[in-house]
Amino acid sequence: MDQEGFSRDSFEPAFTLLDDLQHVADQNAPLPNWRTQLPESSSWWFLVDRYFGQDPSLTTGFVTTNERVATQAQSKELGRDLPVRGIPMILSGWSYALADLQPWSHHQLLIISALMAIFDVSLLALLYRDLRLWLIQVITLTFGIGAMIASMKLLQVHLNLLNVLSFRLVLAIGVDYGIYVVLVWQKTREIEHDVAGVLKPVLLAGLTAVSGFGSLALARNPALTGLGIACAIGIFWSLVATIFFTLPAMAALDPKAAEANEQRSKEHQEPIQKRR
Repeated sequence: MDQEGFSRDSFEPAFTLLDDLQHVADQNAPLPNWRTQLPESSSWWFLVDRYFGQDPSLTTGFVTTNERVATQAQSKELGRDLPVRGIPMILSGWSYALADLQPWSHHQLLIISALMAIFDVSLLALLYRDLRLWLIQVITLTFGIGAMIASMKLLQVHLNLLNVLSFRLVLAIGVDYGIYVVLVWQKTREIEHDVAGVLKPVLLAGLTAVSGFGSLALARNPALTGLGIACAIGIFWSLVATIFFTLPAMAALDPKAAEANEQRSKEHQEPIQKRR
């Protein structure tokens, strides 16, 4: 600096920083009291008070589990083994809260799903006014929900606070597929044309719903992932039950219906041919 003619005052902050770093590197030198380094008007006091405490000898520690908490038994075990007398402790976390609320969510699942199922079957009874068609639709819904539960067991998809909603969604969507097919079957004149015409949009709607909910499996939130997988499984089985059970059951229920519909179609076409 002297040789080049630089001003020494311009480099004074750099010299001060080097002196401070050298002082801190000395293990025998006492550490400065950081509470005296901040002015009272500093906005950093919020962070200091919340995460370091008022007492310099008091600090905050964070503990995480090696594996995600998945059951209420694990959450109770943590609540029993972790706390230490005289040390305030808060157990929190998304997976911990979901596991702790599992019994409540299961209770709500039974009550609300049962009420919704009663409403659905009552509405179907008023809509069809035919015991045989009503039984076919109820068996279809039962098959879809049963296959959904079995698949979730096999795939080890555990129930949590959010994916219990999937049963209500599956009931609401699955009953629609059956209604479309049954009503078209009842009122059709050309059975092959009309049933095929409604079967294609039902199939496309079901596959679209399955892919839409299935995409939630890519979410990083475990609750959304479970909800998406459960809904995709339930809607898939409802679609399968509608196509492979409802239609064959209705054909077996009244095998002469197809013949009658074909006969009506021929009678309807004969005047048109005569006019031609």
